[in-house]
Order: sequence, then C-alpha cells, then structure tokens
Amino acid sequence: MGILAFIFGSIIGSFLTVCIYRIPYGREPESLSTQEELESEHDIATEPATSEEQKLSVCHPSRSFCPHCQAQLHWYHNIPIISWLMLRGRCSFCQARISIRYPLVEVISGSLAYFSYATFGLNATGLVIYAFCASLIVISFIDYDYFIIPNVISLPGTLIALALVVLNQFLHIFSAPIATDLREAFWGFMAGAGFLFIVSEGYLRLRKREGLGMGDVKLLAMTGVLFGVPGSLYTIFLGSLFGSLIGLALILTFGRKMSQQLPFGPYLALGTLTYLFVGPEIIMQYLGKLLGLGQ
Repeated sequence: MGILAFIFGSIIGSFLTVCIYRIPYGREPESLSTQEELESEHDIATEPATSEEQKLSVCHPSRSFCPHCQAQLHWYHNIPIISWLMLRGRCSFCQARISIRYPLVEVISGSLAYFSYATFGLNATGLVIYAFCASLIVISFIDYDYFIIPNVISLPGTLIALALVVLNQFLHIFSAPIATDLREAFWGFMAGAGFLFIVSEGYLRLRKREGLGMGDVKLLAMTGVLFGVPGSLYTIFLGSLFGSLIGLALILTFGRKMSQQLPFGPYLALGTLTYLFVGPEIIMQYLGKLLGLGQ
C-alpha cells in the first residue's frame, strides 16, 4: 500500500505543477510588475508571460502544453517522474529544457502521500493530512518565486478546515492532530494568525516597512484552525528556526544581505510538516539535547 500511496501522490504532484505554474498568472497586472526582478533574485528560467499565458487558469486549457513552443503534450509526456527521465529533461517537440522542478514536485508529493499513509493510515485523517500537504507544496513554490501566498489557496483552505473541525466536533471522524472542536480551532487561529498579525503590525509600526506579509498570516490561519494551538506554535517556532538557519547559511555561502527579503511560507510549511510527521514528543527530545537539557 505504501508504494500505491507514493504513486497516487506523484500523480497528484503532476497536477500540483500545473497549479504552481498557472495560479500566479491569475494575479492582478500590478503584482506582475516585479516579475523580472524576482526572476533575477531567484535565477528562475521563466519566459515573460505572453497574452495567452496571462489567460491561464488551473482548468484552462485542460491539456498540458510546452511553455516554450506551446505544443500540446501527449498523455505519455505526463507520466509522473518517468516521462521526465525518458525525455532526458527536454521537450520532445522543441527540445527546450524542462525544469527539474517538475519531477521534484512529483517526488515530494509522492513522498508526502506515503508519509501520510504510514503515519496516519488509509483513513479520513490521512487523506486530510495529505490534502493539506499538497496545498503546502503549491504555496511554498509560489511563495519562493513571487513572494506571495495566493488567497485562492489560503482563504478557501481556512474555510474548509473550519468545516472539517465542525464535522469532527459532531461526528468524531478525524483523529489527532486535527482539532476536535471549534474552541480548539479558535485558539489555534489566535495562536497562529493572531500572533503573526501582531508581529507583522508591530514590525511595520517600528520599522516603517513590511517585514511579514499577510499571506503568512493567512497560512497560519489555515494551519491553526485545522491543527489547533500545538500546530500553530510548533509551525511558528520551527518555521522561524529553519528560516534563521537557512537564511544564515545563504548569507555565509552566497553573501546575501541581512536585509534581503526571504519567503517565509516555505519555512512555515517545513515547520508544519515536521510537526505532522516527526511529532511534538520527538521534536522536544531533539531540542532538549540541542539545548543541553536532555539526560
């Protein structure tokens, strides 16, 4: 079953690559004005959006196509991971290079599907956890590219999380770490989104510039409602820890400036995933040893 879970996740991952590519084109024109600057910042090989690309949506066009030559792909070009390997990372029509991001997303999605099954089982809880993980994949890659967390994911995600908690309160169909009732979801929301909002507003008033985007606040709203206070606190703590360590590594390795903007969404996502699949008890054991508090 674990292999089947990975295959299922990699198939979903193929769809997630479509979401990552197409969702940003649905943004307002002014938010696309910094596209060139962001591409230079991250060194991503993305061509300027054509008039056709600006009309893209997740559902239109329904068939995948090569972003370089616009040729419509055949079904056997979309086999997760395998097609990229067989094509040697190039389009079969124009021979343009296909980013390794495509199979990478498929592998990540497949792995998270496997971990969801292995950790929570083939049940309602495992399916919800994987669906949440899939949303984190899309959020992380888009935030890395454009420094935004799309409302089209975080806001409906929060409402869906709230609906799931309501179902859980009355029908008890989900197990931990999903919140058991609305009270737990409310305090999770306050501990996550509420705390980050206060930090964001405080930084803005003190430094007179934005240090934390509202997209991160909305992401923590979705996380807090679904996983309660523990999910929010561990996500914030671990996300900040990962962000600090990786940011320091980038400064030391590539000479980035301390004031240089970094996307916080991927680190928050990594914090949530650590909480879900490593577990708070093991996290506390490792932190205890790291801080010299263990036996």
